[in-house]
Amino acid sequence: MSRIAFLLVFALLTLAAPLALIAGPKDMGEGVAVVFAPWIDEATAMSRVGEAGGAVIRTGNLGFISVAMPASPEFADDIRKAGAWLLLDPQVVGGCLTEINS
Repeated sequence: MSRIAFLLVFALLTLAAPLALIAGPKDMGEGVAVVFAPWIDEATAMSRVGEAGGAVIRTGNLGFISVAMPASPEFADDIRKAGAWLLLDPQVVGGCLTEINS
């Protein structure tokens, strides 16, 4: 089981660098999608955004992704220190934030 976990984390990290370059936030003042580790639950993600000086403005299907409105220019550094893996343009990850109603 640990080998599968290692391969999953390796695959995510391999994809993260190009994704960050392509889909990085264009204007932090319009909000930013904050991506934490997949095992972070929604409550923890929201708490970390608040502690870093941001306000959560949207969540969705994946609890480890939140759209935040930064309150200060230091938000990017602070949220990375709080464990964020990626900061993305919220328009790029919009599909991950859509609630699915059956």
